[in-house]
Amino acid sequence: MDIVVRNFFRLLQAGAFGATEQVEPMSSWKWDRLYQIAVMHGVAGLVADGIELCSDDFFLQLSDSAQSKWKRTTERIEQENELMNNCVAEIFGKMNAERFRPILLKGQAMAALYPRPNHRTPGNIDIFFPYEPQAVKADEWAAENGERDEDEEDDKGTYLWKKMEVEHHRAVATLTNKRLNRVLQDIVEEELRAADSSHIIIGETKVEVLPPTLGLLLILLRIMRYTLNEGASLKQIADLGIFLRRQRRRIDFVKLEEWLASLGMQRMAQLEGSLLVRLFGFQVEEIPFMNGEAADEVDRVIGDLFTIRRNHGDEWYFTQGKNIFVKTNNSSAMMWHVKHSIRYFKYYPSEAATNFFISFSRSLSHIEE
Repeated sequence: MDIVVRNFFRLLQAGAFGATEQVEPMSSWKWDRLYQIAVMHGVAGLVADGIELCSDDFFLQLSDSAQSKWKRTTERIEQENELMNNCVAEIFGKMNAERFRPILLKGQAMAALYPRPNHRTPGNIDIFFPYEPQAVKADEWAAENGERDEDEEDDKGTYLWKKMEVEHHRAVATLTNKRLNRVLQDIVEEELRAADSSHIIIGETKVEVLPPTLGLLLILLRIMRYTLNEGASLKQIADLGIFLRRQRRRIDFVKLEEWLASLGMQRMAQLEGSLLVRLFGFQVEEIPFMNGEAADEVDRVIGDLFTIRRNHGDEWYFTQGKNIFVKTNNSSAMMWHVKHSIRYFKYYPSEAATNFFISFSRSLSHIEE
């Protein structure tokens, strides 16, 4: 790692976990580069917290303009979170009254565990409905009360509420391998029946979230999905570390390991845990689903974190020209996707194979008829 990346992770660890380590002196240009990395990876709020925590460090000397830039960025994240929280509270208040049993996924459910909840970079509002009749009613309610998202090409249960994007989900997560997906859906259904409901308070509204063990599985699945398709997401790896630190006592790790085994996902989980060890200073003993560090691939994943700039999975697709021949819009992106899928095949072969072919099939949908 170069000096910019080393300082970036020092400040990120400080903001996420309070672990302080002396930073190395850098030029203004390098501090600007660190800022760009933090924004690009969606962890600017955490890094800003790290800068504040390390403010007495002799070598952490930011110019007035740099300090102002970090302050503006943090204030913007706080404002977005405040708007998001207001929308979540309002939507869940109405849906709870209608007895739809909405369950908040990701986003603000994860933010509630952060040292400063308003400093997690927000996305959209994801709501899961475990029962089909209530899910149908919730979609009807959204059609009547929400605003159609004009950017959506088809109906995916997406709408706008007070200008915030909301998505309705029939599944907590899905796998492209049909057999494994059935196993996953059985796990979700059984756990939601067996486990006590978990809740957080947003505003003055009681908001249901996933039971902790299932919530951890969802985070592992999300990191897996991003790793296979786009490269690992640093924001989600930070989520994983924060979730483990805050929810550890409420997680049934024996059950989690059984789930990972039934999904054939142990090696991928091992890789994800290894990223926590390497990037955030975790000890292997802190991660019960690890049996040792998957060191052989970690360096490549870290390299991907700082070379990927766009969603390669969305860059390549097939088009048909004036003749009968079909070509790709971006051959280099396609080759990246092929090599990327091969690289991670050994970590989750049953899912990596079907994931690649489904991505390939989706690309064919761009062909003009």
